[in-house]
Amino acid sequence: MSFKKCKGTGKALGSGCGEPKSIHKYGLCLDCFKHWLFNTDEGKEYLDKTQLRAKKRVVKEEKQKARIKKEEQRKKSYYEKQLQNEINAIVRLIDTDKGCISCDHGWSKPVTRQMHAGHYYSVGSNPTLRYHLFDIFKQCSICNNHKSGNERAYEAGILRIYGQGMLNYIKSLPSKYRSLNLSKEELKEKIKIARQIKRDILNGNDYNRSEINVKLGIYNAKDIRERRLSVDHI
Repeated sequence: MSFKKCKGTGKALGSGCGEPKSIHKYGLCLDCFKHWLFNTDEGKEYLDKTQLRAKKRVVKEEKQKARIKKEEQRKKSYYEKQLQNEINAIVRLIDTDKGCISCDHGWSKPVTRQMHAGHYYSVGSNPTLRYHLFDIFKQCSICNNHKSGNERAYEAGILRIYGQGMLNYIKSLPSKYRSLNLSKEELKEKIKIARQIKRDILNGNDYNRSEINVKLGIYNAKDIRERRLSVDHI
C-alpha cells in the first residue's frame, strides 16, 4: 500500500495531519477527512450536498420501483385499451379531411360535434377486429355513442365514399381473422409502434390504412385483397 502526505486539497485545502498515510479524499487520510467533514464549514456544506444527492437518488429509485410494480400489476385489458386509444387517434388523423362515415357531419356540414373513431364491427361483437384499420373510420359522437354506431348509415357511408369493393372487403374480415390473442408484452410493443406512426403522421408522413396495418403487424400483411385496396384515399 502506498502512502502520501495527508495534506488537504481542493475544498479541504489547509486541513490534514501532515503524516504519510493512505489517502481517502481531497488529499486527506480517513480520520482527517472525517474531522474536516464534521468540523469545518466547507465539510458540512459538502456533507449536506452529498446527503441531498443521496436522498434524491433514493427517491428516484423508489419512484422507479413503484413504476415497475405498477406496471407489473396492470392487467392485459389496460394495454388493450391503450392500444385502442392510439389506433383511434391514428384513424382520426388519416381521416382528418373526411366527415363522419355515417352522417357526413364535418364534411358537407360544419364541425360542431366531437369526432370519434367508430368501428364497423363493434369491439363487443368482434374483438378480433378491434385494431384493424379497415374496421375503423372517423365517426361523430352522436352516431358512435347515441346511435350505437349508426350501423346502416355506416354501411351506406362506406358505399358512398369507397365503393362496393371496399364494403365487400370489410364484410369478409370476420372470416379472415377468427382470433386475436396478443400478450401483454406484444400489446406494449404495438403501442410503441402505434405512437411512432402517430408521430410520423403529425410530422407530415402520409400512410394509408393498409400501410398502417402492415406496420402494426397485428394482422396478415400478405392479404392480397388488402394490398389491392392499398391506395392513397383509403
